[in-house]
Amino acid sequence: MTIDQQQAFAARMTEQRRSRHTTVPHVIAGQKYFEGTLLQREDPSNPGSVVSACHDAPTELVELAVQASRDAQRAWSRVPAEQRIEQVRRAIPFIEERIEEWAVRVALEIGKPYAGARAEGAEVLEIVRQYADYASAEGAFEDQREDDPSGLANESVLRPYGVFGVITPFNYPIVQAAGPAVAALIAGNGVVVKTSHDGPWSGHAVYELCEAMGLPQGLVNVVHGGDGPGRALVASDIDGICFTGSVAVGKSILRDFASGPYPRPVIAEMGGKNPVIVTDTADLELAADGIVFSAFDLSGQKCSALSRVLVTPSAHDKLVELVGERVRDLKAGDPVDAGVFAGPVVSAEAVDRYAGLLATARGEEFHVETGKAQDGGYFVPATVVSGVPATHRLATKEHFLPFLTISKVPTFEAALAEANNTEMGLTAGIYTGDEGEAREFLDCIEAGCVDVNVPGHATTGWWPGPQTFGGWKASGTTGKQTLGKWYFQLFGRQQARKLPAHLQHLLQH
Repeated sequence: MTIDQQQAFAARMTEQRRSRHTTVPHVIAGQKYFEGTLLQREDPSNPGSVVSACHDAPTELVELAVQASRDAQRAWSRVPAEQRIEQVRRAIPFIEERIEEWAVRVALEIGKPYAGARAEGAEVLEIVRQYADYASAEGAFEDQREDDPSGLANESVLRPYGVFGVITPFNYPIVQAAGPAVAALIAGNGVVVKTSHDGPWSGHAVYELCEAMGLPQGLVNVVHGGDGPGRALVASDIDGICFTGSVAVGKSILRDFASGPYPRPVIAEMGGKNPVIVTDTADLELAADGIVFSAFDLSGQKCSALSRVLVTPSAHDKLVELVGERVRDLKAGDPVDAGVFAGPVVSAEAVDRYAGLLATARGEEFHVETGKAQDGGYFVPATVVSGVPATHRLATKEHFLPFLTISKVPTFEAALAEANNTEMGLTAGIYTGDEGEAREFLDCIEAGCVDVNVPGHATTGWWPGPQTFGGWKASGTTGKQTLGKWYFQLFGRQQARKLPAHLQHLLQH
């Protein structure tokens, strides 16, 4: 990021703050609705200033959105896959033209500094390109067919489920809605997006990019609001749900979707309590850099964020010193300020939770180091707490805050056991100079995304194309990951077809 880019971004932010905020509508079959209680999103950097608004969608409107999508999906499912892919690709120039505009939305509603805010649109652009390319590969929609010894013709093809609901979190309000929506559309489904009430203007961008694809009216609909519309979407006759959020809510959706007349698919990514192991042979400067970025980028409000360090005895004291030095230099503040490392946390409630964690750490006389934080917004300083037992609740519960614990463990083997001693398994990392430890880590760690001695990233840094992203255990439900070639196939189900040879022309080719 250059100085000119930051200054231009700050100017756009200032101009938007002086302008009247946008109230985004629900959109169903092309028609705008403003029904339900008005919800205003305050600027987390300047509480009291409204930056966007939406209405809390009533149940009947959610159900109308599902029905409208179902009506349009019947025809969409018959559109050849190559045509669906080309229509999705129509969004590429639209996204390219709006990356800077979307960055302002995300920075205002979520508080991301420029690099992170701009990355929302850039990642969506790569997702569209990558998913379209994966779906265009030979065999993406069908298995290779073998000759039937009976002389019959046969094929095995991927068919859509119908309509998917997409329920999104606040921290990646565009990416986490766009990725599932694009994959579902490519697979032949309709989509109903329920945005986060903390980022409705950002989330609404996904409806806008789908509109740019020239899709059948009603195929993609968007509703806004809090928990109520999300519960209504789950309770509707939707054919599948894609959810990103907490383990508790994800498990609840899974139970609901297994209890009906037949189980329906739940594609869920549900957070993590992500560890990094640092051993006596590690490059500690490299480790400290990766730890600090992965723990405190986006103020720790990332499902992939590092939140616990497990370090062997000879490396412990020096690592605590190096991490503390770096943390003291970090500043949380308004994204318009070029000197800030991270923006605000999402809400006053998050500030209160942070205060409770800090009080616990100091009350139990653990060693605490903090960075800096501006006044006036939901700003809390990056915080590292050392001397914490690896089994302490501060080190085992997901906090979703800029709060990192460092625990001394007796051996590498003990560190690996503690790293796996959690119901979640999203990301994990190790810094070591011992190739045997690195191999054992790769063979035994229970996580979907793992880093070994990665500069700048202990547990984060996943991007469409080079990497896929997803979790094991309670961090994910499918075993297949976003950003990869198999993801869009999760939105379809196989159908094996067998016909007499004289009807072979009815099969797909």
